Amino acid sequence: MDRILRIDMGAEGGPKATAAPLGDYAGLGGRGLTSAIVSSEVPATCHPLGEANKLVIAPGLLSGTTAAMSGRLSVGCKSPLTGGIKEANAGGQPAQVLARLGYAAIVIEGKPETATFSR
Repeated sequence: MDRILRIDMGAEGGPKATAAPLGDYAGLGGRGLTSAIVSSEVPATCHPLGEANKLVIAPGLLSGTTAAMSGRLSVGCKSPLTGGIKEANAGGQPAQVLARLGYAAIVIEGKPETATFSR
């Protein structure tokens, strides 16, 4: 796991995905990675439902390996309820697959200019 997949929802022309190296986040995974990204990249004064908040999805450090019970997935962001960093944890295949694809995290950021729905 050596990349972060960043999805910018506010990019011109629709969502844009880019893969970036881990950089300063190397050696982190799961809860530690979600908290580190939110702490360093999300302004403390931003609105939790605003465009400056980021939703971070990260598999644990041992996800994607043959270690038993290693498929843990952490999801973190600035909480609308408390205004602090909040994280949830789940198990299962998504963490294993994400790690095997080489992604240490998926970061969903930005806000679309307009919401368009079609049927």
